[in-house]
Amino acid sequence: MSQLILLEPPPIATPIASTLSQHLSQSFFARPAELVAPELIGCLLVKRQEGGELLWGVIVETEAYSQEEPACHGYRRRTPSNETLLGEPGRFYVYVSYGIHHCVNVVA
Repeated sequence: MSQLILLEPPPIATPIASTLSQHLSQSFFARPAELVAPELIGCLLVKRQEGGELLWGVIVETEAYSQEEPACHGYRRRTPSNETLLGEPGRFYVYVSYGIHHCVNVVA
C-alpha cells in the first residue's frame, strides 16, 4: 500500500522541518482552513511508491473552503466518495478534476 505524507517546506523557504523524515503534525491541520491553506504553500507532498522511490511535488496553490460553502465537496451531503472530508484533520481527499488533474484536499 502506498502512503502519502505532507512534508514541511524545503530549506530554501522558512523551514518548519529540516529532513524528509519530518512531517506536519495532526495539530497543524486542526485549525481553520483559512489559516492552514496559506501555510501549505511551499510544502512538499511526497508519496512513497511500492518500489520505495519517492514521488514528490511542491504545493504552489491552495484554496480554503468551509463545509458551509457550495464549492466544498462535502457541502451537499456525506457520501462514500467524500467521507474523508468529514474525518479527522490531516487526512487527504484526492479526486480527478476534468478527467486529467489529480487534486488533493486536506482536511482542516
